[in-house]
Formats: sequence, C-alpha cells, structure tokens
Amino acid sequence: KEKKKLSERHTKKVTTMSQLITVFGATGKQGGAVVESLLYSGEYKVRGITRNPDGEKAKTMQAKGVEIIQASLDDQASIDRAIAGSYGVFLVTNFWEYMDKEREMKQGKTVADACKKAGVKHVVFSGLEKVKDITGLDCPHFDGKGEIEKYLDNIGQPNTSVRYPFYFENFTVLELGFQKQPDGSYTYTTCMQGEMDAISVYDGGPIVASIFAQPGKFVGKKIGLSGDRMTLKEYIDIISKVTGQTITVNTITVDSYAKLFPGADDLAAMFHYYDHGNPDRDIKLSKQLNPKTKNFTEWATDNKNNFIF
Repeated sequence: KEKKKLSERHTKKVTTMSQLITVFGATGKQGGAVVESLLYSGEYKVRGITRNPDGEKAKTMQAKGVEIIQASLDDQASIDRAIAGSYGVFLVTNFWEYMDKEREMKQGKTVADACKKAGVKHVVFSGLEKVKDITGLDCPHFDGKGEIEKYLDNIGQPNTSVRYPFYFENFTVLELGFQKQPDGSYTYTTCMQGEMDAISVYDGGPIVASIFAQPGKFVGKKIGLSGDRMTLKEYIDIISKVTGQTITVNTITVDSYAKLFPGADDLAAMFHYYDHGNPDRDIKLSKQLNPKTKNFTEWATDNKNNFIF
C-alpha cells in the first residue's frame, strides 16, 4: 500500500510540473543515468530521445512515465520536434559510433541551433576540452566536443558543460583490458604515467540532475567530474585485490600505444593530455552534487564480477 501511495504522489507531482527536460541518448549509459536521476527527483517531465523507440530500454522508460520520441542527430526536422517545448536539454554526442569528428561537430551544432531557436533555457552538454589546442596532438573524441562547447557559448545558448573523465567501466572493456601471460598472471598495457581521474558513468546522472536544479549557479560553467584520482598502477592494484588476480602494469610509449588497435591513437592522445595537460576535474564538487558518487575501491568491489579475464 505504501509503495502505491508513493507512486501516486510521484505521478501527481510530475504531471503538474511545467518544466520538461529532453534527454538525448536516453537509452545509452550517460543519457540513461540522467533519465533515471531526473525521474527520481520528481521535479520534471522527462522526454527521452532515441533512434529506436521500440527497443526494450525505451519501452522500460516509457513504462516509468518517460515520453519517448524518435529522432536522429543527423536529421534537423526530427531534432526540432524532439526539442519543442523543452525547458532543458541534456545533449551527449557519440564520436565512437562513426569515429568521425566532423560529423559529431555537425550533430552538436545542429542541436545547439535548434535549442537556441526554441528558446531552451538550459542545455547541459557532455563536453570535453579541445586537446589539440592544449598539447598539439589530435584527439578527435575530445576535440569535436571542445568545438561544440565553444559553439554553444558563441551563439549565446545558456549551457553547462559536464566533462566526464575516464570511466571506471572502461576497465571492463575488452580492447582496453587484461592480457593473459604464460604463467597465468595478467598485464594491463597503458601509456599513462601520472595520476588519472575517473568516475562511474552512472554516477554522472545525479550530478546532471543537480546541475539542472541550480541553473543560477551552473549556467556558463565547465564542470569536471571525478570519483577518484590515482595512478594506473593504483587502479590496477585495487582490481587485483578485489578479483584475486595477479596483474601488472605494462607502460609503453604514447607512439607505441597509438598502434595497438583501431582508435588507440585517439586514446593515446587522451592519456598524453591526462599526463601533461592538467585537466580540471573536481572530486569534491562531484560528491557535493551527488553524495553517492563512488570511489574506485567501492565501485570495483561492487563490480568485481564484471572484469574480463
């Protein structure tokens, strides 16, 4: 009975609110976490944008009260329809889908123009620095987002950029993972030398919801997210401890790392930036905006069965 009452109160509260927030990439990791956090706050109507409204994730969100709209970042008309009536927009672009910086920039700028035209009051963009301007190395998956950040500012669209660091979840990705050695131990190859910020992608959702709730404080700001900061060896030592596996770090040059697999050159430039570009990431602020933000030991302990060996 109590659950039913809570559900009724939640539904009533949401349906009487006038502010609508539209979330692009709603069925992805970043966007999905934002949708869940906005729903949990009970403060907004939530519209989720996806190319596949008939998918399982979209239907699950719809059942929770999310308005699901089909749109493509490559289709101006569908973007205009998706944004119509929105107070706020969360925008995430995906370089890795096509590995095409120019395409990503065009997508982001198209959404920015649509938001400006529609009078959107607050865009929260999943941005990053333009590494090329800082280190001189091309880093397309950063650089395109850096250009979109500048464009949002230049056209006068009220916005906040949230800059995600390395994901904790990346340690479970096969291409970035552990190589088994003849003696049964594992190595983790990197070109990273110093400390690196990282966070669980899912902890970013409540941070974005908190930013939407405080536009006066965060419009015009670039917010660097982080749940922890340590060397790769320290991250790997924690993984070794929670999994019981023997893992050593194999550090190679940036040039050597760039040749390991398709897209590794982009990641090598990213790691070089982490080492030499002094990216601004803020653990304290991240935890203020989401007090449940996990450090790496907490996350690794909870996810010890997700590491691929």
